[in-house]
Parts: sequence; structure tokens; C-alpha cells
Amino acid sequence: MSFYAHRGIYNNKTIPENTIPAFQEAIREHINIELDIQWTKDQQIVVFHDEDLIRMAGVNRQIKESTYEELKTIKLQNTSFTIPLLKNVLELVDGKCTLLIEIKGKVSKENCDQLSFLLSNYKGKIILQTFYPSVILKIHRSSLHSYPTGILLTNHYHGLKKKFYELYMFYFFIRRKYCSFISSPKELLFHVKKYTKKELFVWTITSEQEIKMFQNEVDHLICDIEKIKTKV
Repeated sequence: MSFYAHRGIYNNKTIPENTIPAFQEAIREHINIELDIQWTKDQQIVVFHDEDLIRMAGVNRQIKESTYEELKTIKLQNTSFTIPLLKNVLELVDGKCTLLIEIKGKVSKENCDQLSFLLSNYKGKIILQTFYPSVILKIHRSSLHSYPTGILLTNHYHGLKKKFYELYMFYFFIRRKYCSFISSPKELLFHVKKYTKKELFVWTITSEQEIKMFQNEVDHLICDIEKIKTKV
């Protein structure tokens, strides 16, 4: 079993999530890294979780509607740190740990090819994940197809939407060969295990108690290291 630092090791006070210092901390602790990517208005691939900057910078600006030149001037969580480009994170990590990259949103095949080109000279281990089956299909049909790619599941649906979602995911999609692994929220894990024998990730682990609860149930734990307050 392996551990992944969820958005790096950060506290969102002195070290913001998904930033260079958060990834430096994970590398120092010898922990794999989970991070999020999305595309800017000028088609730069940045490492950032939210669709907008309200939570992280108090700025009402959408990532997809901003150029990187605009974004790189915005400080996160009242620190001196800014949103990094994925290429800069790759240069920093340089194969020192595994990168689990979540692709945010419904991207195009052109986006997939651009990401593939960026990753083509990277020597370390990379795996991809997304909430969208359509994105996994685009990855499968693009030059990214050689990377293990998993589906992120959600428990946000309710009522009929939940029933239709589970029917599709559990009885059809997660059985496809191009879906390499399953990434499950911890609240859904034991339900998920009834339907698959594929490699399993679980997120987001926030305590030692949860480590003990899930470590024998899955292959990988995605952890909020700062909340756990212990070396894993």
C-alpha cells in the first residue's frame, strides 16, 4: 500500500495547497503527490483545484477565463506563492515520487494531446484520474492512452440521479478495460468494493484512525498529511 499527499503537504496559511512549497514538503517526506490540473484561457496547463480564485485568493476570477500572465500575479492565501504551471511542477518532482494527476473538467482531445506532449519527456511515474467517463474515453483514444487512468467516484448525487449514476458506474463503466483503477471517496468505499476487484484509491484520509480503518481495504491512501499530524 502507498500514500499520496492530497494537493501536496500544506496548511493554507504559510503553505497553500497545490503550490511548489507544498510539493517540496511532500518530496522531503518521501510521499507521493496528488494534484489537480486545468487549462487557462491561453491554453496553459496550471496546477489548481477550484474553478475560480474566490476560496484561495479572494478574487472572483475563473481559471478558464484568465490567461496565465494574469494568474501568476495573484498571491494565494496571503502568501507570496502563486499558481504553478504543470511543467514547473514536473521539473521540481523529476521522478522523485509518483504523481497522481486529476484532470479537472471536461477537456478536449486536443487538451489530452497537449498534456501527452508535455509529459512525453518526463521520466517519473504518472497516473491520471478524472470524474468524467467521457474524459477517460478521450484519453483512451488519444496519445495519453499509455498512462494508467482511473475514474473518480462521487457520492454527491441523491434520489433518482444517484440510482442512475450507480447503475452506470458499477454495472458498466468500472468494468471497462480502459478504466485502470477506481478512486473512491471514503464514505463510498465499502459499497464500491462489492463491484470491483480493480486497484483502489480512497480519499481523503484525515486521521490516524482512518488510516487504520482503510489500510487493509485499498491499495492507496490519498491523505491530508497536515491533518493527520503523523508520519506515514
